[in-house]
Amino acid sequence: MRTVDGTRTGVAVVVVAAGGGERMTSQMNKVFLLVGGKPILARTLDLFDGMPIVDSIILVARPIDRVLCEALVRDGAYTKVRRIVSGGASRHASEFRGLLALEDEVGSGLVDTVLIHDAVRPFVAPDQVEALVVEARATGAAILAIPAGEGLVTVADDGTVHGAGEDLWVAQTPQAFGASLLLDAHRRAAEADFVGTDSSSVVERIGHPVSIVMGRPENIKITTSDDLLRAEFIVEEMSDGPRSAHLGPLTPRV
Repeated sequence: MRTVDGTRTGVAVVVVAAGGGERMTSQMNKVFLLVGGKPILARTLDLFDGMPIVDSIILVARPIDRVLCEALVRDGAYTKVRRIVSGGASRHASEFRGLLALEDEVGSGLVDTVLIHDAVRPFVAPDQVEALVVEARATGAAILAIPAGEGLVTVADDGTVHGAGEDLWVAQTPQAFGASLLLDAHRRAAEADFVGTDSSSVVERIGHPVSIVMGRPENIKITTSDDLLRAEFIVEEMSDGPRSAHLGPLTPRV
C-alpha cells in the first residue's frame, strides 16, 4: 500500500458496512444494493482503493455478510483492503473494532491518520478526503459537514416546540483523526461504558475540538428507498463541485 513513488502515506480508512437494510425495507444489507448497476459497497471501495493518499482499508461487516464481502473484494481486485473484521452490536462498537484492527500499525507509526467512513456514502469527492487528511494532521480531528438546509426544532417534555438555533450542521463522513488520538479516545470510552453517536463524539468527549471541512450535498448516506433513487440521479448527474473550505473548530460536547 504505497504511493506511486513507493512511499507510505500513513493513512488508513475504516469502512463501516455492518448495518442492515431495515429502513430500506430490503432483505439484504443495503451495501449490496445496486446503484448504476454496481453495488454501493463496490463504489465506496473503488473510491478509496484508487486514492494514492490511502495506504490501507479495513472493512467492517456483519458476520452473516462476510462471504459476500470477501467475494466482492476478490472480484473487485481491491488491493488495499487488508482485512475484513466483524462489526459489533452498534455503530460505535463497529468503529472501535475496525480501529483495533489497526492497533499494531498505529503503535508502530505506520498509520498516523485514520478515516472512518460509512460504506453507504459512495459519492464523497477525493479532494474532500485529501482536505480532511490535511486538516486532521493540523488539528487532530476533522469531519465533513454541511449547513442544515431546513429549520430544526426541539420538543420539550411538555410538548412545546422551540427553535434549535441557526448554527446547525449535518455531519457526514469520512471523519478523520490522528490515529493515536482516536484509539485513546475509544479506549477511554470503553472504560467509561460511553457509546458515541460517531467517532467525533468520542473524541469530543475527551475535550479535543473537532474541525469542520465543508461537505457537499451529493455526499448522501443511502439508507432509504428515496435515497436509492437519488443515488441513481447522482450517478448520472454528478460533476465536480467547488473545493471545500475549512470552517474552524466545533465546541466539544460535554
